[in-house]
Amino acid sequence: MRPLKLVSALLLGSLGVAQAVTLPQVDCTKGTNARCKFSSSTSNAGKTGTGLPFNLGGSVFIGSGYVDSASNSVLVPVESGSQQDNQGVVMRVDLATGNRSVVSGYDGEEWRGKGVEYVSDRGQKSEAYDLGRVRAVRPGPGGSVLALVDKGLQQRTEILKIDPRTGDRTLVWASRAANDAEKVRPDAITQIEKNRFNHGSEALCRGGGKTALKPSETFETDGRNLYLFLVNNPSGTGIGLARVPLTGGSCTWVSQYWPDGKSEVGSGATVNTLSPLVFASGMLGREFVAATGPNPGGNTLFAIDTASGARRTVSLKNVQTPARSKGSGDAELGYLSTLAVGSGEIVTARNSARADSFEPVVVSAQSGDRRASTARSGTLSSGRDSDFNVVAAVPGTSKYVVAFGKALHIWDSKTGDSYLLSQ
Repeated sequence: MRPLKLVSALLLGSLGVAQAVTLPQVDCTKGTNARCKFSSSTSNAGKTGTGLPFNLGGSVFIGSGYVDSASNSVLVPVESGSQQDNQGVVMRVDLATGNRSVVSGYDGEEWRGKGVEYVSDRGQKSEAYDLGRVRAVRPGPGGSVLALVDKGLQQRTEILKIDPRTGDRTLVWASRAANDAEKVRPDAITQIEKNRFNHGSEALCRGGGKTALKPSETFETDGRNLYLFLVNNPSGTGIGLARVPLTGGSCTWVSQYWPDGKSEVGSGATVNTLSPLVFASGMLGREFVAATGPNPGGNTLFAIDTASGARRTVSLKNVQTPARSKGSGDAELGYLSTLAVGSGEIVTARNSARADSFEPVVVSAQSGDRRASTARSGTLSSGRDSDFNVVAAVPGTSKYVVAFGKALHIWDSKTGDSYLLSQ
């Protein structure tokens, strides 16, 4: 099989050098390639690409990732096991071969990398910062990988930095102080976080007179700051975008408003609901863009300028007042899956819990116009998966990495063709 080289629009550093991205050369409209056939059966796990397979039995969640053009790979968070355990890894998947390698985490049998050791309030040696329930990964400074870990509503959210050479994990930010009663000894986790990671009280997000606000299960970064979407949790703290410097420091509101639409910081459109559901985001230039639903007016794709805090509705099919819709098209935006920002477009998926076939919605980044799409050929043209995700856009192309049936696929938004990348 000859690889197909695509020129990426991603610029490397300050030199502005374009990097080639290599994908398998597959055309499933002809139906002759082995990658055009797919079955999610566990017996097929590990047969496309080498390395630890995604499907190890039981539940598997492949979340939002990114393409690293320099290594011709896509990095993805892979969660297995139960919500409160430590099973979860970040994987690197070669875009030319589909070969998989574990960057960091615990796969249920083996560890790659380590966290930070501490002594608990019971005097026991422990290790912090596992990747259990890892939800999203983004590129970090100096070639590092940033990962968001969220074990549930009652647990804190953590942003971890991973050294890809060793797999070692350290804390960048957390939504609240560590839940440990030991506050004095230097090897207590509370002291380690305060001294080593500059995670003092000023790093906790505040709103409505309350501290330690919990963000949604997604984040973005511009290389200098983390951007977190706060969803009025706890109640009475406000909705909007917060910024935290990657080097440590205060959590500040970029844009904040209240459920009744009153604006506190920034200006522009608001999504007036008590606590918006936001599971996915991306960066459109310097705008943080995300989807939310099921709102009274309809599922909404919105953007917030990370510099000015200005808010705008990118696309909305307003089911109550059609005249207030943004963009044209009958397609309803998805909000239950991750989304990806491609070349001049944004792809969302799964507008209801019943959606289990691959029926993405492609939104024009300029006009907000929506069109329902599908996979007209290849591996995504049939089958069911109620947990599928649009993992990442392949820069400079109309192709996307899609998690479906506990495997990764490539889908082309222009041609509708799809094929298996890694299983």
